[in-house]
Amino acid sequence: MDVKKLLIRIYAISWFAWQELSNWTKPWIFVLYTLVRPLSTLLLYAYIYIAFAVASGQANPAAAFYMITGIAFYNYIGNGLYGIIWVIHEEREHYEILKYNYVSYPSLQGYLVCRGIIYYILGFFLTIIVLALGLPLVGYDLTNLKPNLAVFTIVMLLGFIWCTSLSIFTASLSLFSSEYGPLISEGMGGLLFLTGNVLFPAEKLPPWLHPISEMLPMKEWMDLARYSMNVDYAINTPALMASLVAKTIIYVVFSTLFFKMMDRLVRKIGALEATTAH
Repeated sequence: MDVKKLLIRIYAISWFAWQELSNWTKPWIFVLYTLVRPLSTLLLYAYIYIAFAVASGQANPAAAFYMITGIAFYNYIGNGLYGIIWVIHEEREHYEILKYNYVSYPSLQGYLVCRGIIYYILGFFLTIIVLALGLPLVGYDLTNLKPNLAVFTIVMLLGFIWCTSLSIFTASLSLFSSEYGPLISEGMGGLLFLTGNVLFPAEKLPPWLHPISEMLPMKEWMDLARYSMNVDYAINTPALMASLVAKTIIYVVFSTLFFKMMDRLVRKIGALEATTAH
């Protein structure tokens, strides 16, 4: 493998993804625009927490930490997931260039991964910003944080791998649907938000949702992300890390095989360029 050539490809596709995402505008204007949705979400949930705290007459720092970290870290996963899945719909429906990717890049799956990198970078910075603004907003004392940089780095890397694999799997389904591509991405993002320990523990969900929560890596990842920000967050770190690594490996293998199978099938039946006009 020519590493230099691979890095040039990754850089070129990531640069293109950034330009397309920002609509070729000035970076600072796009950054301000990008901050609107996560900050609005932050203000909404912060207001709910403050309202309950005022009504009950007591604050709950543990609940505040749980809520703000959940909202913050979801930006990383949500951006990466949506960014990768959206590529299929956008390049087939909006620009009608999906088939040309097979000529310009040797692997559609690799192309999707490269396109998603900029979304993860953007989601990472949104995570840091929401944490920095959200925790003080709900009255959480930042001196209580005891971050573990090593665990944080591992968690971010594993999050990139398993979320990209899940996105590849979901994108393979959207290959067959020009109309429901955006709904598929939004649905998967909503499922992770609901069952992934984002705002509340998954154990509080109805029993029939527990198997879905256990199948997805989001629950372990979110708890480990919280632990990386405060080592006093009580979890079984070795067990959760082992479970997350195992699920990540399974997702990588399964998504790779499944995408290749779906890719061959969609080209065989001639549905690769099927837009809503069909």
